[in-house]
Amino acid sequence: MLISRPIYILGAILFLGLQALNIFVWPNPLFGLILLLLGLGFFGLVIGAKIFKNWDRLEQVIWGAMLVLALVAIFLTACYYVWNLGAGAFWLSWLMPIMLGFSSAPTAVQIEEKDKNNFAKRILLFCLFAVFAIMAYFAFSVLWASATEQAIRSPWTVIAQSFFFLVFILGIVAFIFLSETKSKKSSLLILAILSFLFLSISLFVYKLGFGFDSFIHQATERYLAEHHTITPKPFYYIGQYSLVTFIHYFTNLGVNLIDKLLLPTLTVLCLPAAIFLGLKHGFGLKQKSGLLGALLFFVIPFGSLIMTTPQGLANLFALFIIFLSLSYIRGRGPTLWFLFVLALTALAIHPLSGIPVFVYLFILLFLKIKKRPIKIILTAATAILGAVSLPLVFILNSILSGTAIEITSIILKSPGILLANLNLPRIFSESHFSSLIDFVYVYGNNLAWLLPAVSVIVAVFLARKFTKFWWLGPLMFFILLVNYFFLQNTVEFSFLISYEQGAYAERVLSLAQFFLYPFFLLGLVWWLAKTWKGPWSWRVVLCLFFAGCLTASLYLSYPRHDALGISKGINVSKTDIAAVQWVERDAPNDEFIVLANQTVSAAALHEFGFKKYYDDMFYYPIPTGGQLYDYYLKMSYDAPSAATAKLAMDLVDVDYAYFIINDYWWNAEKIIEHAKLQTDSWHEIDEGKIYIFKYLR
Repeated sequence: MLISRPIYILGAILFLGLQALNIFVWPNPLFGLILLLLGLGFFGLVIGAKIFKNWDRLEQVIWGAMLVLALVAIFLTACYYVWNLGAGAFWLSWLMPIMLGFSSAPTAVQIEEKDKNNFAKRILLFCLFAVFAIMAYFAFSVLWASATEQAIRSPWTVIAQSFFFLVFILGIVAFIFLSETKSKKSSLLILAILSFLFLSISLFVYKLGFGFDSFIHQATERYLAEHHTITPKPFYYIGQYSLVTFIHYFTNLGVNLIDKLLLPTLTVLCLPAAIFLGLKHGFGLKQKSGLLGALLFFVIPFGSLIMTTPQGLANLFALFIIFLSLSYIRGRGPTLWFLFVLALTALAIHPLSGIPVFVYLFILLFLKIKKRPIKIILTAATAILGAVSLPLVFILNSILSGTAIEITSIILKSPGILLANLNLPRIFSESHFSSLIDFVYVYGNNLAWLLPAVSVIVAVFLARKFTKFWWLGPLMFFILLVNYFFLQNTVEFSFLISYEQGAYAERVLSLAQFFLYPFFLLGLVWWLAKTWKGPWSWRVVLCLFFAGCLTASLYLSYPRHDALGISKGINVSKTDIAAVQWVERDAPNDEFIVLANQTVSAAALHEFGFKKYYDDMFYYPIPTGGQLYDYYLKMSYDAPSAATAKLAMDLVDVDYAYFIINDYWWNAEKIIEHAKLQTDSWHEIDEGKIYIFKYLR
């Protein structure tokens, strides 16, 4: 099939005309969503067929559409800093994809081969797919029935235990199906359904939203959609914000809904394909082995992909780059400029992921230089600078933005402290007389050393047979380890509360492991291929083992509240929403502050956005490193008093303060009884699940 230039021009004009109809004449969310998907598919097909000539049509559409989204995110990020995100910017954002498609047409679109499975095999695979579909339906039904607006510590406390049995069966069926079929499309469909099931648990269970950070980002995106800019302009997150507002503008769907679906949807549609392409082309695996590798990705806990945040979305782009670069290295994949576009998108979303992938790609670029001395100098300089890049960026950002961080040089004066602070992973073999829980935690805790150990061994003894750049993954792992140790031991994020101080360093450690994932999956696939040739009993054992690992990984990817793991985070509940609404109704004017925990503060953001600031201080205690949160801790940990409330009021010169305490707080009963003696008035919400105490100057 040939898409000629006249046909392309006609399609582009028709698309823009229908978009104008949807926006100005008939704004319908369903029509807008379908139109946006058709536009991404059309432009993605034309561009992808030209750029990714060696790939199948489905892969061309997927990565052509991803290139369109990446270009849109980059363009809108630039517009945000030099202009705004208004109607003009959104319309112009189509210019780059349309021009790129125009330069790509005429484009020959190849027709894929038919299913190569014989008739008997197709009957067997149809039965397997039917079983998979039925089990998936029941699994999604369990999630649908588990939706709650109550405060919970873990989704597993409200999801029926039968869900894990269904996941276990789904893992077995998916494993057998991918091992037997020759159809790539049906395999990718199986992977898409299973990955969506794994990643959508928070979407189904937490009706009001999951986590805390997502509420901040959604409030910012709503404000940006309404006012087209925010001040002061941050140096990060705009890549995600621009994509959410872009989709909102062209579909009229709610910002919160788009935000919740963005990361899971992109992961489901693109990540299995990226892993498959990387393993197949980068390591020369057969189609079946590459698809099994995409399934085995989920035996590694995937907590950073379960909720849309800038860090999670940037991590996804980092995974795209890592796996697709394997195809590039072997000359079977995308051009380097395409990978740089993805890296620039990751940088626009979150520099903590964007900077390392830029270091990685620049090393790849310099390795292509023919003159050996220049190649060695540039590669070594990039690696050395990359090893300290993240601490330097945090320091630079603190200078430019005024964010409070502190630098300690004690580790430079006494390097032995670093060795003393090393928390190396150990072999975990504890038993608590519960076979299922023991298996889950023994498996999860031992991955900390098993993943790097297997990856390095595979990189040295296997990967070097496929590519001369086999050492790049371990090198990037080491570079990010150096960044991790410097962040952990030299940079103190004083704007964060004490128990969140190590959060950024832990994110870098997780990102470091990403560069080992291809080698770890290669090792699993290689072991599987060797063992699968044995007797049927071994195949049964393998199916059961990997299905168990998938189930354990799923359990570990979400907050847990069991005998071995206690989650400290609690979701926003309808009681929190009722509490912040009551405060807004009760307050005589807008001049007041509220002392509450993160969950209640997130509820306020959900309901009222960034309604009130006193200079640069929000009227709820956000962030947790701020002074208002210190006063909340004094009220909730020490003893609630009118004197402490007055000090908080003096901080911003208001006459009213509210102190909110949830019944799940560790000493809630004592705090509530004490607060009743000090307050001017108090009110309970939802039969005592929340108490609100009001203080007057």
